[in-house]
Amino acid sequence: MTGTSHSGKRIGRGRSSRSDWSARARYVLRHLDDPIALERSPLCRLAALDRLARQRYPQGILPRGRTLRDLAALCLEEIEAELDGHAGVAKLKAFAALTRQGSGVTEASRAIGISPEYATRALKSVLVRLLGQKLQIKLR
Repeated sequence: MTGTSHSGKRIGRGRSSRSDWSARARYVLRHLDDPIALERSPLCRLAALDRLARQRYPQGILPRGRTLRDLAALCLEEIEAELDGHAGVAKLKAFAALTRQGSGVTEASRAIGISPEYATRALKSVLVRLLGQKLQIKLR
């Protein structure tokens, strides 16, 4: 994959680092309900995502952005399912579900009963890392 990321950093061919995938996942979460913004994600330039987009939305507008949104939602559902039954991560699971449903950090933190600062620092950072890992697996 080549080009420039949303942060302006050059993206080269070959393997991307975990922090690259986390940065991309953070961008996807920030723009989860905005297919126009998602179209600008470096992930939309990956051949795997392009193939999915052509299959899912062959005649539609914003096929890559919509496909990336669908894929991110699927990854968030999988993260929720994998966290199910683990009491120590119940807040993270709830935060993932609320994020997938379109809640922002402040709204999700209120629903869970924690501060937005804690949600950002502890929950969102972990969710970004897990989403990055899931997207990396699915878009290889």
